[in-house]
Amino acid sequence: MKHMVTFCTVVENGGFVGAQSALGMSQPAISTHIKDFEIRLGFQLCHRGRSGFRLTEKGRHTYQKCREMLNAISDFEADLGELRNTLTGTLRVGLIDNTVTNREFPIPEAINRFYSRTNEVSIKLTVQSPEELERDLLNGNLHLAIGIFQNRHSNLSYRHLYTEQHGFYCGHRHPLFDLPAAEITPDRIREHAISTRAYLQHADLKGFRLSQGVASVSNMEAQAILITSGSFIGFLPEHYAEQWVQRGEMRAFDHLGLSWKSDFCLATRASPAPQNIVKVFTQDIEDAIAELAG
Repeated sequence: MKHMVTFCTVVENGGFVGAQSALGMSQPAISTHIKDFEIRLGFQLCHRGRSGFRLTEKGRHTYQKCREMLNAISDFEADLGELRNTLTGTLRVGLIDNTVTNREFPIPEAINRFYSRTNEVSIKLTVQSPEELERDLLNGNLHLAIGIFQNRHSNLSYRHLYTEQHGFYCGHRHPLFDLPAAEITPDRIREHAISTRAYLQHADLKGFRLSQGVASVSNMEAQAILITSGSFIGFLPEHYAEQWVQRGEMRAFDHLGLSWKSDFCLATRASPAPQNIVKVFTQDIEDAIAELAG
Protein backbone atom coordinates (compact mmCIF):
# COMPACT_ATOMS: atom_id res chain seq x y z
CA MET A 1 0.00 0.00 0.00
CA LYS A 2 2.81 2.42 0.84
CA HIS A 3 4.46 1.63 -2.49
CA MET A 4 1.21 2.43 -4.31
CA VAL A 5 0.79 5.74 -2.47
CA THR A 6 4.40 6.68 -3.21
CA PHE A 7 4.09 5.74 -6.88
CA CYS A 8 0.82 7.66 -7.40
CA THR A 9 2.22 10.72 -5.63
CA VAL A 10 5.32 10.70 -7.85
CA VAL A 11 3.17 10.46 -10.99
CA GLU A 12 0.77 13.19 -9.86
CA ASN A 13 3.63 15.55 -8.99
CA GLY A 14 5.51 14.99 -12.23
CA GLY A 15 8.49 13.18 -10.76
CA PHE A 16 10.55 12.51 -7.66
CA VAL A 17 11.48 16.13 -6.90
CA GLY A 18 7.89 17.32 -6.88
CA ALA A 19 6.80 14.40 -4.70
CA GLN A 20 9.34 15.07 -1.93
CA SER A 21 7.34 17.68 -0.03
CA ALA A 22 4.03 15.87 -0.61
CA LEU A 23 5.41 12.64 0.86
CA GLY A 24 7.79 14.14 3.41
CA MET A 25 10.51 11.83 2.08
CA SER A 26 13.94 12.32 0.55
CA GLN A 27 14.50 11.66 -3.12
CA PRO A 28 16.69 8.57 -2.44
CA ALA A 29 13.96 7.13 -0.17
CA ILE A 30 11.32 7.69 -2.85
CA SER A 31 13.58 6.08 -5.45
CA THR A 32 14.00 3.05 -3.19
CA HIS A 33 10.23 2.68 -2.80
CA ILE A 34 9.71 2.83 -6.57
CA LYS A 35 12.52 0.34 -7.20
CA ASP A 36 11.11 -2.08 -4.59
CA PHE A 37 7.66 -1.73 -6.16
CA GLU A 38 9.09 -2.53 -9.60
CA ILE A 39 10.86 -5.62 -8.21
CA ARG A 40 7.64 -6.79 -6.60
CA LEU A 41 5.67 -6.23 -9.83
CA GLY A 42 8.31 -7.68 -12.10
CA PHE A 43 8.46 -4.82 -14.62
CA GLN A 44 9.68 -1.23 -15.01
CA LEU A 45 7.23 1.52 -14.09
CA CYS A 46 9.06 4.62 -15.24
CA HIS A 47 12.15 6.10 -16.83
CA ARG A 48 14.14 8.49 -14.66
CA GLY A 49 17.40 10.26 -15.20
CA ARG A 50 18.77 13.24 -17.09
CA SER A 51 15.98 13.00 -19.67
CA GLY A 52 13.41 13.50 -16.90
CA PHE A 53 10.62 11.38 -15.46
CA ARG A 54 8.16 9.54 -17.69
CA LEU A 55 6.01 6.44 -17.30
CA THR A 56 6.39 3.28 -19.31
CA GLU A 57 3.28 1.86 -20.98
CA LYS A 58 2.95 -0.66 -18.14
CA GLY A 59 3.59 2.17 -15.68
CA ARG A 60 0.63 4.15 -17.07
CA HIS A 61 -1.65 1.15 -16.73
CA THR A 62 -0.35 0.44 -13.22
CA TYR A 63 -0.95 4.05 -12.18
CA GLN A 64 -4.57 3.88 -13.30
CA LYS A 65 -5.13 0.66 -11.35
CA CYS A 66 -3.34 1.97 -8.25
CA ARG A 67 -5.32 5.21 -8.30
CA GLU A 68 -8.58 3.28 -8.67
CA MET A 69 -7.67 1.08 -5.71
CA LEU A 70 -6.59 3.99 -3.49
CA ASN A 71 -9.81 5.86 -4.34
CA ALA A 72 -11.84 2.75 -3.54
CA ILE A 73 -10.10 2.40 -0.16
CA SER A 74 -10.81 6.06 0.61
CA ASP A 75 -14.48 5.58 -0.34
CA PHE A 76 -14.63 2.42 1.78
CA GLU A 77 -13.32 4.42 4.72
CA ALA A 78 -16.03 7.02 4.15
CA ASP A 79 -18.70 4.28 4.01
CA LEU A 80 -17.53 2.89 7.34
CA GLY A 81 -17.60 6.42 8.75
CA GLU A 82 -21.28 6.66 7.81
CA LEU A 83 -21.95 3.54 9.90
CA ARG A 84 -20.29 5.29 12.84
CA ASN A 85 -22.23 8.50 12.09
CA THR A 86 -18.88 10.18 11.40
CA LEU A 87 -17.79 12.18 8.37
CA THR A 88 -14.51 10.61 7.26
CA GLY A 89 -12.53 9.79 4.12
CA THR A 90 -11.17 12.02 1.36
CA LEU A 91 -13.42 14.45 -0.50
CA ARG A 92 -12.20 14.77 -4.10
CA VAL A 93 -13.33 18.04 -5.70
CA GLY A 94 -12.48 19.45 -9.13
CA LEU A 95 -12.82 23.02 -10.42
CA ILE A 96 -12.08 24.93 -13.60
CA ASP A 97 -9.37 27.58 -13.38
CA ASN A 98 -9.46 31.14 -12.02
CA THR A 99 -12.82 31.14 -10.28
CA VAL A 100 -11.69 32.62 -6.97
CA THR A 101 -12.19 36.24 -8.15
CA ASN A 102 -15.89 35.55 -8.78
CA ARG A 103 -17.87 36.93 -5.83
CA GLU A 104 -20.69 34.51 -6.67
CA PHE A 105 -18.36 31.51 -6.50
CA PRO A 106 -19.54 29.36 -3.55
CA ILE A 107 -16.63 26.99 -2.92
CA PRO A 108 -14.61 29.01 -0.34
CA GLU A 109 -17.74 29.56 1.75
CA ALA A 110 -18.83 25.94 1.29
CA ILE A 111 -15.43 24.65 2.45
CA ASN A 112 -15.65 26.91 5.50
CA ARG A 113 -19.11 25.53 6.30
CA PHE A 114 -17.96 21.94 5.83
CA TYR A 115 -14.98 22.25 8.15
CA SER A 116 -16.92 24.22 10.76
CA ARG A 117 -18.50 20.91 11.81
CA THR A 118 -16.62 18.07 13.48
CA ASN A 119 -15.29 15.63 10.88
CA GLU A 120 -12.29 13.53 9.91
CA VAL A 121 -12.36 14.38 6.21
CA SER A 122 -9.36 15.40 4.14
CA ILE A 123 -9.96 17.28 0.89
CA LYS A 124 -8.22 16.96 -2.46
CA LEU A 125 -8.91 20.03 -4.59
CA THR A 126 -7.76 20.01 -8.21
CA VAL A 127 -8.05 22.54 -11.05
CA GLN A 128 -8.54 21.13 -14.56
CA SER A 129 -10.23 21.75 -17.88
CA PRO A 130 -13.93 20.77 -18.19
CA GLU A 131 -13.01 17.74 -20.30
CA GLU A 132 -10.52 16.55 -17.68
CA LEU A 133 -13.03 17.10 -14.88
CA GLU A 134 -15.65 14.98 -16.65
CA ARG A 135 -13.10 12.25 -17.36
CA ASP A 136 -12.02 12.11 -13.71
CA LEU A 137 -15.63 12.03 -12.54
CA LEU A 138 -16.29 9.04 -14.78
CA ASN A 139 -13.22 7.11 -13.63
CA GLY A 140 -13.82 7.87 -9.93
CA ASN A 141 -10.90 10.22 -9.35
CA LEU A 142 -13.36 12.98 -8.41
CA HIS A 143 -16.55 12.96 -6.36
CA LEU A 144 -17.85 16.23 -7.79
CA ALA A 145 -16.77 19.00 -10.13
CA ILE A 146 -17.83 22.60 -10.73
CA GLY A 147 -17.35 24.24 -14.10
CA ILE A 148 -18.74 25.12 -17.52
CA PHE A 149 -19.67 21.91 -19.31
CA GLN A 150 -20.57 22.47 -22.96
CA ASN A 151 -20.96 18.79 -23.81
CA ARG A 152 -23.07 16.87 -21.30
CA HIS A 153 -22.13 13.22 -20.67
CA SER A 154 -25.00 10.77 -20.30
CA ASN A 155 -23.39 9.05 -17.29
CA LEU A 156 -23.02 12.29 -15.35
CA SER A 157 -25.60 14.38 -13.52
CA TYR A 158 -25.47 18.19 -13.83
CA ARG A 159 -27.02 20.73 -11.46
CA HIS A 160 -27.11 24.45 -12.30
CA LEU A 161 -25.43 26.65 -9.68
CA TYR A 162 -25.06 30.18 -11.09
CA THR A 163 -24.23 32.12 -14.25
CA GLU A 164 -21.03 33.92 -15.19
CA GLN A 165 -20.86 37.02 -17.41
CA HIS A 166 -18.19 37.17 -20.14
CA GLY A 167 -16.99 40.39 -21.78
CA PHE A 168 -14.87 41.15 -24.84
CA TYR A 169 -11.49 42.80 -24.21
CA CYS A 170 -8.29 44.15 -25.69
CA GLY A 171 -5.04 45.05 -23.96
CA HIS A 172 -3.55 48.53 -23.69
CA ARG A 173 -0.92 47.70 -26.37
CA HIS A 174 -3.58 46.78 -28.93
CA PRO A 175 -4.30 49.17 -31.86
CA LEU A 176 -7.98 49.36 -30.87
CA PHE A 177 -7.35 50.34 -27.25
CA ASP A 178 -7.36 54.14 -27.72
CA LEU A 179 -9.90 54.40 -30.53
CA PRO A 180 -13.28 56.07 -29.86
CA ALA A 181 -16.09 53.57 -29.33
CA ALA A 182 -17.86 54.80 -32.48
CA GLU A 183 -14.91 53.67 -34.61
CA ILE A 184 -14.85 50.15 -33.13
CA THR A 185 -17.41 48.16 -35.11
CA PRO A 186 -17.91 44.40 -35.52
CA ASP A 187 -16.32 44.65 -38.99
CA ARG A 188 -13.30 46.43 -37.48
CA ILE A 189 -13.05 43.72 -34.79
CA ARG A 190 -12.94 40.99 -37.44
CA GLU A 191 -9.77 42.54 -38.88
CA HIS A 192 -7.82 41.54 -35.74
CA ALA A 193 -6.62 38.21 -34.37
CA ILE A 194 -8.76 36.66 -31.65
CA SER A 195 -7.72 34.36 -28.82
CA THR A 196 -10.23 31.79 -27.62
CA ARG A 197 -10.38 29.16 -24.90
CA ALA A 198 -10.46 25.70 -26.47
CA TYR A 199 -13.23 24.46 -24.19
CA LEU A 200 -15.40 27.51 -24.97
CA GLN A 201 -14.48 28.05 -28.60
CA HIS A 202 -18.04 27.64 -29.88
CA ALA A 203 -19.34 30.32 -27.50
CA ASP A 204 -16.32 32.62 -27.85
CA LEU A 205 -16.47 32.69 -31.66
CA LYS A 206 -20.22 32.67 -32.11
CA GLY A 207 -21.17 35.29 -34.71
CA PHE A 208 -17.59 35.97 -35.87
CA ARG A 209 -16.48 35.56 -39.48
CA LEU A 210 -12.79 36.00 -39.02
CA SER A 211 -10.26 37.26 -41.51
CA GLN A 212 -7.40 36.87 -39.04
CA GLY A 213 -6.04 33.79 -37.28
CA VAL A 214 -7.28 32.47 -33.96
CA ALA A 215 -5.06 31.60 -31.00
CA SER A 216 -6.26 28.76 -28.78
CA VAL A 217 -5.57 28.55 -25.03
CA SER A 218 -6.40 25.96 -22.39
CA ASN A 219 -7.16 28.28 -19.47
CA MET A 220 -8.03 31.85 -18.53
CA GLU A 221 -4.54 32.82 -17.37
CA ALA A 222 -3.17 32.02 -20.82
CA GLN A 223 -6.08 33.97 -22.33
CA ALA A 224 -5.28 37.01 -20.17
CA ILE A 225 -1.59 36.82 -21.16
CA LEU A 226 -2.43 36.90 -24.88
CA ILE A 227 -4.89 39.76 -24.45
CA THR A 228 -2.52 41.89 -22.35
CA SER A 229 0.23 41.24 -24.94
CA GLY A 230 -1.69 43.50 -27.33
CA SER A 231 -1.51 40.94 -30.13
CA PHE A 232 -4.93 39.38 -29.55
CA ILE A 233 -8.43 40.32 -28.43
CA GLY A 234 -10.87 37.95 -26.78
CA PHE A 235 -13.38 37.03 -24.12
CA LEU A 236 -12.82 36.78 -20.37
CA PRO A 237 -15.16 36.49 -17.39
CA GLU A 238 -15.89 40.02 -16.20
CA HIS A 239 -14.89 39.27 -12.61
CA TYR A 240 -11.49 38.01 -13.79
CA ALA A 241 -10.79 40.86 -16.21
CA GLU A 242 -11.78 43.54 -13.68
CA GLN A 243 -8.30 43.72 -12.12
CA TRP A 244 -6.68 44.68 -15.47
CA VAL A 245 -9.51 47.05 -16.43
CA GLN A 246 -9.13 48.96 -13.16
CA ARG A 247 -5.37 49.33 -13.77
CA GLY A 248 -5.97 50.61 -17.30
CA GLU A 249 -4.33 47.54 -18.85
CA MET A 250 -7.48 46.22 -20.55
CA ARG A 251 -10.49 47.75 -22.20
CA ALA A 252 -13.95 46.19 -22.47
CA PHE A 253 -15.89 46.65 -25.70
CA ASP A 254 -19.23 46.89 -23.92
CA HIS A 255 -20.94 48.83 -26.72
CA LEU A 256 -20.73 45.97 -29.22
CA GLY A 257 -23.21 43.69 -27.44
CA LEU A 258 -20.78 40.76 -27.58
CA SER A 259 -21.05 39.77 -23.92
CA TRP A 260 -22.58 36.40 -23.10
CA LYS A 261 -23.37 34.27 -20.06
CA SER A 262 -22.23 30.75 -19.20
CA ASP A 263 -23.88 28.31 -16.83
CA PHE A 264 -21.78 26.99 -13.96
CA CYS A 265 -22.88 23.50 -12.97
CA LEU A 266 -22.09 20.98 -10.29
CA ALA A 267 -21.41 17.62 -11.92
CA THR A 268 -21.43 14.20 -10.24
CA ARG A 269 -21.69 10.63 -11.44
CA ALA A 270 -25.28 9.60 -12.16
CA SER A 271 -24.67 6.34 -10.29
CA PRO A 272 -23.91 4.97 -7.77
CA ALA A 273 -25.59 7.24 -5.22
CA PRO A 274 -23.17 9.82 -3.76
CA GLN A 275 -21.59 9.16 -0.38
CA ASN A 276 -22.65 11.10 2.68
CA ILE A 277 -19.59 13.38 2.62
CA VAL A 278 -20.52 14.36 -0.96
CA LYS A 279 -24.16 14.97 0.00
CA VAL A 280 -23.14 17.13 2.96
CA PHE A 281 -20.66 19.17 0.89
CA THR A 282 -23.20 19.60 -1.92
CA GLN A 283 -25.70 20.96 0.59
CA ASP A 284 -23.01 23.32 1.90
CA ILE A 285 -22.50 24.59 -1.67
CA GLU A 286 -26.23 25.22 -2.11
CA ASP A 287 -26.46 26.96 1.28
CA ALA A 288 -23.43 29.12 0.41
CA ILE A 289 -25.04 30.16 -2.89
CA ALA A 290 -28.28 31.05 -1.11
CA GLU A 291 -26.37 33.14 1.42
CA LEU A 292 -24.34 34.93 -1.27
CA ALA A 293 -27.50 35.64 -3.25
CA GLY A 294 -29.34 36.91 -0.16
